[in-house]
Amino acid sequence: QGSKQLLNNYPVYITSKQWDEAVNSSKKDGRRLLRYLIRFVFTTDELKYSCGLGKRKRSVQSGETGPERRPLDPVKVTCLREFIRMHCTSNPDWWMPSEEQINKVFSDAVGHARQGRAVGTFLHNGNSYYEGTDHAGSQDEVFNRGMQDGSGD
Repeated sequence: QGSKQLLNNYPVYITSKQWDEAVNSSKKDGRRLLRYLIRFVFTTDELKYSCGLGKRKRSVQSGETGPERRPLDPVKVTCLREFIRMHCTSNPDWWMPSEEQINKVFSDAVGHARQGRAVGTFLHNGNSYYEGTDHAGSQDEVFNRGMQDGSGD
């Protein structure tokens, strides 16, 4: 498959195929690219059981214990942030998201995972499920297009 290491000093890899899909589907928008990379780098469970970036302070006195949610792996998060910045800087025709926008993409991903919507973590346990997708229809046209034309330039 050939893995692509996103940044030299981070142990974060995706396959070349995932990279091609992410880039080809992102329409030069750093936020979209980040959205794809999050899906490739984190498992649905990692997203679902995390407290996102851990920025929001939870009220401790609520008394319900429930499973301890940990922030997403900071190494992966930092790597993705840096990577998006670097990518958009070295490709000026790409849209560079702000800090807030980057944070929002992360929290959206966590929210989607918790709602059990398959946010396209289609490589998860090898079976592609995405019956739950109810966001923009453009998603599946991206999907099907990517499936048929193996031309990946």
